[in-house]
Amino acid sequence: RRLVQVGYMRRYDAGYRALRTVVQGGSIGLPLLMHCTHRNAGVPAHYVAEMMISDTAVHEIDMVRWMFGEEIVAAQVLTPRRSRNGGELRDPLVLLLEMESGILVDVEISVNIRYGYDIRGEVVGEEGTAELGEPSPVRVRRAGTVAQPVPADWRERFVRAYDFELQEWVDAVAGDGELGPSSWDGYAATAVSDAGLTALRTGERVPVSLGDRPALYEK
Repeated sequence: RRLVQVGYMRRYDAGYRALRTVVQGGSIGLPLLMHCTHRNAGVPAHYVAEMMISDTAVHEIDMVRWMFGEEIVAAQVLTPRRSRNGGELRDPLVLLLEMESGILVDVEISVNIRYGYDIRGEVVGEEGTAELGEPSPVRVRRAGTVAQPVPADWRERFVRAYDFELQEWVDAVAGDGELGPSSWDGYAATAVSDAGLTALRTGERVPVSLGDRPALYEK
């Protein structure tokens, strides 16, 4: 039986849950594309290019599997003009993911953009689009400008998601709820990350190879 829950907090964020409800409800038609943005104000000195896939974009990798209820079959990485803020780091990157059904997902990964921690997501469907709302509840108009706060880092942006994640895990252990992301989800995200790292080195489209899903993890 299942004993492990993997800590992917995007699934517990109110914005992503609302977005998934809209997408799965069918009001925008069949989903065709998803545009994702993952921006950090900065990263520590030990941060290397591979971590842009395995440490940063892995959250989008898990999120889109959950969002669309299907696996990722291939990955590719594009390298735009390099930001001077990142030194020798290849920053930003664009990660392209192909879903089983043909949905294409692009993930902008910018980790030295200075202005703050900015997470965005928009799903394009046949009949409309749906996107995450702004995380700040307040917008100030003053002296000819319109401004709203930008989170400083991931802790500020996802603090409530971590609370919900822990509470739902406790509820599941107590027998009053269901476990969240499984060991299979962790394995699948790692396999896609590995494909992304190969794509980062080669510049080529890399298929994702998954083993057979054990019956324990069948949906």
